[in-house]
Amino acid sequence: MSVNILARLRAPAARQTKSDILIANYIERNLAELPFETAKSIAERVGVSQMTVGRYLRRLGYDGLEELKQEMRNGSSRSAWHIKGKFDRLQEDIRQGRLLAQLIEQQIGDLTKMYEITVSHDWQRAIEALVQADEVFVAAYQNVRGVAQYFAAQLSYARPKVQFIDGLNGTYAELLDGSGPNRLLVLADVRRFAAKARTLALEARAAGVKVLLVSDDACTWVDEASDIPIIMPGARGPLWDGAATMVAVFDLLIANVIVELGDRVNGRVDTLARLQDMFGDFED
Repeated sequence: MSVNILARLRAPAARQTKSDILIANYIERNLAELPFETAKSIAERVGVSQMTVGRYLRRLGYDGLEELKQEMRNGSSRSAWHIKGKFDRLQEDIRQGRLLAQLIEQQIGDLTKMYEITVSHDWQRAIEALVQADEVFVAAYQNVRGVAQYFAAQLSYARPKVQFIDGLNGTYAELLDGSGPNRLLVLADVRRFAAKARTLALEARAAGVKVLLVSDDACTWVDEASDIPIIMPGARGPLWDGAATMVAVFDLLIANVIVELGDRVNGRVDTLARLQDMFGDFED
């Protein structure tokens, strides 16, 4: 039964619109908690109307949420996030090479979709913003914070005035004080979304800061809180979300920025290399 439900959720016919994708992703990732959900609670969490959820379930072949729950009770559906009690099987899958093969296959599929993103209009707008901004600020939270810090550090080799902001001053004043007219915020966030992310994006836009949002297809506030969206496929592995796709997005952004900047990058790298040698941070 779990295979049947997941097959329905992942079928192309069930993922035709943005609302379809949001609802399908939410149900798939929260199957373990679905017995406690209602169509109304799903609608509120996803950011669509209760009627939209009902129509979607009928298109999947269910009269309503209760019929889907009944199928789950008759089968053994579990969320991809709910791994308790499955370790014996997972360990066997590891020994047989099946689990890692599945993870690699998923990552290859997600990275293949990156091509569509890199030839989009929003991608080119993102590159132009990263090159032309007077200052670039990078922010992220929780488990993607480290990936964003890596991006900020790498981007700073290609261009000046790049900094990661952590918000520990309680104000984000370095971004929001209005001291520069051409500022860019690169905000990285994925499900499960940080409480501050949407607020920071909205406040930045209100202050005249352009917002480049790097997120996944579970984000419901893309349109209202970003100027340039780069939306990745959401992770749907057998364990939990990984960072491979986001790292790939950031690496490709940096590579594209370097190409756009051209010889200007060489001069900056030479300067930084001289400073590194002066302060002895690296081995010869």
